[in-house]
Amino acid sequence: MSDILSFLPNIQGNILDLVILAIIAFYAYEGYLLGLVAAIIDLLSFFLSFIIALKFYSVISPFIASSFSLSTGFAHAISFFVIALVSEILLNLLFRKVLVRLPMLSPDNLFANTSKRLNHVLGIVPGVASAFIILSFLLTLVIALPSSPFLKEVVNTSYVGSRLVANAAVFENRLNDIFGGALHETLNFITIEPQSSERINLRFKVASPTVDTESEQQMWRVINSERQKRGLSVLTFDTALRDAARDYSRDMFERGYFSHYTPEGESPFMRMENAGIEYLSAGENLALAPSVELAMQGLMDSPGHRANILSENFGKIGIGVMDGGIYGKMFTQEFTD
Repeated sequence: MSDILSFLPNIQGNILDLVILAIIAFYAYEGYLLGLVAAIIDLLSFFLSFIIALKFYSVISPFIASSFSLSTGFAHAISFFVIALVSEILLNLLFRKVLVRLPMLSPDNLFANTSKRLNHVLGIVPGVASAFIILSFLLTLVIALPSSPFLKEVVNTSYVGSRLVANAAVFENRLNDIFGGALHETLNFITIEPQSSERINLRFKVASPTVDTESEQQMWRVINSERQKRGLSVLTFDTALRDAARDYSRDMFERGYFSHYTPEGESPFMRMENAGIEYLSAGENLALAPSVELAMQGLMDSPGHRANILSENFGKIGIGVMDGGIYGKMFTQEFTD
């Protein structure tokens, strides 16, 4: 939070930063009006309802899809928001009933020996926390879902907005083991463990993705920086591996899948051999994300991908990044000795 609050000297005309500041100020004022206890109840109700919706939206999604003749994607979205709304209302009522039965937690008792104004001042803290959670979720949706490239650029170039989205990516990766596939459909970073044979249906295809040379070079520099921090040798950028990586990123976009295995069953090693690449040790990392920063943050937070990036067995790397426009960027990292 301290990193985000340090943005004031760094705003350089991005209107989104000013909007975010206004929203934070509004929630801070609302927290002040509510007071500490009421603001904490609102914060807990919202956060827990979000978690409940992530966990159970798929339970009612088939019913909504069949009852209203909706596509799976729309049914998922509606199910998520319905569960979140109902859960927040019920949790708020529950917490307030508990508070009635525990009079020692009422503001009158908690602040009996201090200024009543302190109750309102402390309410600013959960109010601001609520603002950060809501903003992170909304900005992540802008980045993750098919939307205007202009909006994505505004978020990515926003000093505060980009940091909120990056924090949401970390939050997603941490919860991935708990909440499984729901996060793949609601948030903005997708990957698969290096040894996994899992295949994800992207539910979209990109007919003509474009090569993003700048992102390839940026990711290479970030990887070598991570290795140098730990006293490891840097990886040489190999054009044959790069071409193989580009071909695979393009294939996944064009055929709408995400996996280490092609629909025909070719593994990363078979693809390297077919491309005439010789090796003793090899590995592959995949990511679908809107930017290099989010892709690298997610990969470094994943033990299997991190092991590939920091492996002493590898001396070469090829990175292929294909830009799918509103659908984000497909990253393929190919490693060999």
